[in-house]
Amino acid sequence: MITTRSLKFGLLMATLAVAPIATGSAQGGGRPRGGERQGGAGRMDRAQLEQRFRQRLATLLRNQLGLTDEGMRQLSDVNQRFDLQRRELNRREMMARRTVREEVLKGDSADNSRVEQLMKEQFKIEHERIDLTEAEQRELSKFLTPVQRARYLGVQEQVRREMDQIRGRGMQPMGDPPQGGMRGRRPPPA
Repeated sequence: MITTRSLKFGLLMATLAVAPIATGSAQGGGRPRGGERQGGAGRMDRAQLEQRFRQRLATLLRNQLGLTDEGMRQLSDVNQRFDLQRRELNRREMMARRTVREEVLKGDSADNSRVEQLMKEQFKIEHERIDLTEAEQRELSKFLTPVQRARYLGVQEQVRREMDQIRGRGMQPMGDPPQGGMRGRRPPPA
């Protein structure tokens, strides 16, 4: 069973993960970028955080799905094959959403045909995401039971939801309200 503490830690760390979730090897450099912690005793760089996240998530998945070392290897292989496609879909979706938002904010001068085109692109991406999930499920069905696959989908969805919430809160730690209250918003009338 997923404990709240381990899930929250794993989900917070998911925002830093750039490699497939079930692998145990660190990828990418440990060079800090803007906004990330740098130096100092006891502080971990990005590569170390990613490594810890992957190890914790691998342990969580191993326990939740009851996988052997071979099952974890197979899961990692499938995850790697589908991760690049999933990232590309996410990138396209972000670009489409950003462009729609920019157009809509133009008010009366918004390009309606451009917004229509972008909305169609968003629906197309959703269909592609469903197709990708179905293809991934077919691959997973070769070594996971339906119950294991359902649990895996649940963990994936939970991670995505928490990542969205973290991004929406400006990377505030889970359980902490955004500092400064409701930035840019007027308080409700008294």
